[in-house]
Amino acid sequence: MDNPGQQSSYSQEQGILVPQIAQSFRQLPISLVVNLANGFVLAVVLWDAVPASALLAWSGLLIAVTGARFLTLRAFTNASPRSESDHAVWTKYFLAGACAAGVVWGLSGILLFHPSSFPHQVVLAFVLGGMVAGAVPLLSSVSHAYWCFAIPVVAPISIRMMLVGDRIHLVMGLLMIIFGLAMLATSVRVHRLFRDSEKLRRELYSSIEVAQALEYLVRLDSLTGIPNRRLFEEELSKEWARAKRDNAPLSLITADIDHFKEYNDHYGHPAGDLCLVEVAQAMYHTLSRPGDVAARIGGEEFAFLLPQTDLSGAISVAEQIRERVLALNLPHEASPVARQVTLSFGVSSFEFASVASPADLIRTSDVALYEAKRCGRNQIVAARKTASELDRMIEKVGGE
Repeated sequence: MDNPGQQSSYSQEQGILVPQIAQSFRQLPISLVVNLANGFVLAVVLWDAVPASALLAWSGLLIAVTGARFLTLRAFTNASPRSESDHAVWTKYFLAGACAAGVVWGLSGILLFHPSSFPHQVVLAFVLGGMVAGAVPLLSSVSHAYWCFAIPVVAPISIRMMLVGDRIHLVMGLLMIIFGLAMLATSVRVHRLFRDSEKLRRELYSSIEVAQALEYLVRLDSLTGIPNRRLFEEELSKEWARAKRDNAPLSLITADIDHFKEYNDHYGHPAGDLCLVEVAQAMYHTLSRPGDVAARIGGEEFAFLLPQTDLSGAISVAEQIRERVLALNLPHEASPVARQVTLSFGVSSFEFASVASPADLIRTSDVALYEAKRCGRNQIVAARKTASELDRMIEKVGGE
């Protein structure tokens, strides 16, 4: 059986593969342009120095490999791979392209090596060295890609130099080998740097996601799963500012489960918790608009914030909620109101001049809820604008 730590490490490695190959293909156009440009420069410089047939054959091979890599790039872009298994396949294609390019440039160290012209030899070595150095940032993000390219490039020209036999060529061959080894070491460091930065990016992203999830959880009621008082107060402050700025309606409904203490005494607190969950979920799913907020703000007390909703619209929503809870048909034999669980509602709106703050909106809604309870419960009472004092702006508008 695999060790869980090993499975986690493997999963992390696979996760890093996706940005690695994506980064490599994003940089591939630069590599293709550099390949063709350097090949053209080399062909111009060596045109009269090496056999034309060898130069043309090598140039054709370079163009063919570059064209194949370009087609691979287009296919990758059009495919837009997303899964890790897809990226593993494209990694193989990318490695094959890097190896093919390395072999082509390595052949130049054999086919285009002028046996007697030292300046042409230096130009060839300089171009190949430049290709090896320039490929470090382009190929190092994918494991083994740089090695597949650099070793076939450096080895032939180094061996060809040393086969000449004199001290200068031996020194140049050794320098090419040392240079190649240095570039390989640099590539390893660049590859490690890329992996470490990607791991840090993923860890940071994961930390942000965890922080956001925790931030969201502290705004949820742990029992019912709907927003809690904290989120309600934050949304009320935000929606109040928006309603005041846009001169738009904003309404609030507060609701209480009728005789919930008697419910707990009769059925027990575990049953009371289940009742709260069922009622809360029913009320929460009654609201259909994204901006509406249903929250548990007390033991058996709930609040519903309704942006862009006037008083009559809020009364209609309250009636829908009341009917939705009645449809649950939760028995409540200890209630003097009905043989099932019922709710009382108080409704208020920002449209009244006397409602001058979020606190006023809550207070008028609470006063209306108190009136609904005083008048027999299982009904909706709305605070309405009259010339009298705030506590007299209560009128029974519905219920049984």
